[in-house]
Amino acid sequence: MLAAIPACGPPPALQLPSGPSTPLADAQAVLRDAIGHCVAIHSITAELGLSGRAGSTKLRGRLQAGFAQPAHVRLEAVAPFGAPYFIVAGTGDHTTLWLPRDARVLRDTSAADIVEALAGFSATPDDLAAWLEGCPAAAFDGETGQSFGAQWAQIGGAARTAWFRKTDRWRLVQTEHEGLAVEFADHVGVQPGRIRIRRAAAADRAALDVGVSISQVETNVTLGEQAFTVDVSPGATPITLDELRRTGPLRDTSGGTQ
Repeated sequence: MLAAIPACGPPPALQLPSGPSTPLADAQAVLRDAIGHCVAIHSITAELGLSGRAGSTKLRGRLQAGFAQPAHVRLEAVAPFGAPYFIVAGTGDHTTLWLPRDARVLRDTSAADIVEALAGFSATPDDLAAWLEGCPAAAFDGETGQSFGAQWAQIGGAARTAWFRKTDRWRLVQTEHEGLAVEFADHVGVQPGRIRIRRAAAADRAALDVGVSISQVETNVTLGEQAFTVDVSPGATPITLDELRRTGPLRDTSGGTQ
């Protein structure tokens, strides 16, 4: 079981506008206002609180996260005392997951596959970093869009769509890609304080609803290669992705409600 996080029910899903729309007059102006900062960020560190559900499995944990382009990731599941529950460190397809309490290791595996085994959804390190920064994805092609009144805009194409809402400024509030929706909320400027990752159930996949609080954010910090490596004890026992999915160190066994 990971470190306890106060149990609470998820907030209602973001209500997006529907009905008639008109072509957005200047999509690039919306993008500059809402996500213009994204191109300047090359690294990010943050503390994350995770709580939610993947299928019938409740997930819960606190993570220290670090990302650097291209495709560098470090995720450390902190415990109230003692060794971390797990450490994920590496680059792209050459990422290691180390379980120091069990002395088990998964080596040279896709970071996206490890994230999927832990949390129920697949995402690359660069896309995860982008979400923490308040960006739709590591790369976002948004040339045209639709306007829903003066306060809502939808921009994107067939592969990925992003929704923006104007209050004191334009802000990214949701991105959608291959059935996965990521909501952005509690902004300070363009920085979200919380994201919510949702996916409806389908024949080949379970429903997903995971909230992530974001704090202690630092961007463009220097992260050396040592940050993306992990010391594994000699004689560690290998673990497979399937075993990781079954044992899930993010699985919540506290018995609390969501």
